[in-house]
This record gives sequence, structure tokens and C-alpha cells, in this order.
Amino acid sequence: MWSIAVTVTLGIVLGIFIKWTDNLKKINSKFQILGLTILLFFMGVSIGSNPEIINDLSLIGLKAVTFSLSTVLFSVLTIFTITHILRRKSS
Repeated sequence: MWSIAVTVTLGIVLGIFIKWTDNLKKINSKFQILGLTILLFFMGVSIGSNPEIINDLSLIGLKAVTFSLSTVLFSVLTIFTITHILRRKSS
């Protein structure tokens, strides 16, 4: 856990002190995509090698869809409500 916190902190410090040119931003973006792709690949390997998850995939999928849809629904409702309140105050 400490390694993650230290890594993020170092990244923040570098982000503050390094002048980020457009070229560096493009390179950084490519590294982010590569890192995310590798992470997702190995997560897929872990899921695929676990027979318990494979057997319960339909149940897990249903829970995931329900969670995703409820998250999106409540996010939209929250933004709509906040926008409505702020517009009313500015009028």
C-alpha cells in the first residue's frame, strides 16, 4: 500500500515541477494507455484463471449492470438537480 501512495506522491511532485510541453503530454498519454492496457490484460488473466468467477459470471454480470446503471442514473439526477438549483439562484 505504501508503494502506491509513494508512487502517486512522486507523480504529483513531478507534475508540479516539470514543464509539460505538448510533446511530453503526448508521450505521457501513450504511457498511460499502455499501462492501462497491460493492467486490464492481467486483470482478465486473473479473472479467466479463477473458475469460481467464470462459473458465477452471469450473476456477477447482472450485479455489475445493475450497479453501473444505478450509478449513471443517480449521477445524472444529481447533476440535473444541482444545475436546476444553481440556475434558479442566478435568475
